Amino acid sequence: MSKQTLPKGAEHLLKSLRRYAYVCLEPLDYVARIVNGKKDFPPLHLRRYVGPLRTFEMSGAEFMVHLQTICNLQPRERVFDIGCGCGLMALHLLDFLDSQGGYAGVDVHKPSVTWCQRNIGDRYQNFEFAHIDFQNDVYNSRGVDRSSNFAFPFADQTFDCILLKSVFTHMRPEAVDCYLKEAARLLAPRGHCLATFFLLNEQQESLARRGLNRLQFNYGDAVWRYAQKNSPESAVAFNEDYVRELLRKNGLTLARPTLYGRWAGLPSGLSFQDMMLLQRQ
Repeated sequence: MSKQTLPKGAEHLLKSLRRYAYVCLEPLDYVARIVNGKKDFPPLHLRRYVGPLRTFEMSGAEFMVHLQTICNLQPRERVFDIGCGCGLMALHLLDFLDSQGGYAGVDVHKPSVTWCQRNIGDRYQNFEFAHIDFQNDVYNSRGVDRSSNFAFPFADQTFDCILLKSVFTHMRPEAVDCYLKEAARLLAPRGHCLATFFLLNEQQESLARRGLNRLQFNYGDAVWRYAQKNSPESAVAFNEDYVRELLRKNGLTLARPTLYGRWAGLPSGLSFQDMMLLQRQ
């Protein structure tokens, strides 16, 4: 039986009720953070945008390892965190980057960026955050910029390491194209970009026929597919050949073979999502 989708009115009501529930839980969350020595963590209503609350710390720790082992990140290097959210990776990088290194985080969710700048950027001079008004149906529905001429507010070849964690899994094809073009522009000559995807390919299709895919992308076309009919950008998957063509178009190439994730049913996947390590051609 196919999964039923809720009418848009019902979805909006459920989202409003969920937001209200998080507001009610804020005092308890604050006390819990104090008791557990995590006062510097972002509040509950911001952490929920990063992903499942139960995996907030685990996800940050996991990708800190990936940055060091896959990207060979060094304390002196400059990191660009596209889709920084409420500072998940910034919090982990505070004790890793030295005075020569630096961090810049951008996100379309303005409340998260504001919290990061006030609580991290204002305290650490080599950490900065910026809000980008790029339109996204889930995280910034009133955003004004979705053009191919969009550019991040940084100079060419500024960063040694660029991270796109769970960003392309919430974007349409034209937006992915735009961000990849910017990643190529911003990467230093020997820099690396670590990007995560849900990739559609023969291996994934074989696992899907056996009922092993942990996510179902039932809508869309041969280039991109999405899980929720009324909210495409909630979870997006791309044809792997299409992604590789975008890389070539934008002057990027794989620095190592793709690291396929567990989402498709691979028990040996290094992470949940598929990971691509990119470099300039």
